[in-house]
Amino acid sequence: MSHTVTARSSAAGKRTRIRQRIKHFPLKTVDAVVELFQSQISGVREPDLAYLSLILGAIEVRMTAADAAPGADDAAFPKLNYTDVEPLYDRFQTLLHDNIPADEIASCRHGDVVVSTKEIVDKVSNVVWSSLSSSYSKDRAHIQSLYSLLTG
Repeated sequence: MSHTVTARSSAAGKRTRIRQRIKHFPLKTVDAVVELFQSQISGVREPDLAYLSLILGAIEVRMTAADAAPGADDAAFPKLNYTDVEPLYDRFQTLLHDNIPADEIASCRHGDVVVSTKEIVDKVSNVVWSSLSSSYSKDRAHIQSLYSLLTG
């Protein structure tokens, strides 16, 4: 019985987080991005740095693409939809859950917060790095965001 209640409350919590995220999309201006970051930083839970990294990476790639207008301002800010980021976030979460034992993550947990230790950061890095194609080995120094890791 308690497992069912836990599963329901976990699912309800996930739906709430999705609703809180999706209300900020589409991101069309710098102010919209700032508002999303403020909601993450000022929330009850710790900010989801993986999610924020994906958002910044997606914006960076779109703003620096070859077809981006030079000297672009908010009028030319690249529109970012929820569906542009969420599949990458889900992929990252799946990589972690499939490759890092839950007890190793639990050992770093303090309440709802997973504290980043050198060991857990190394494991996450190794998991993501091992999922990349072999052609990425030459460009390791140029990978600067979780977005570029997951889209490579």
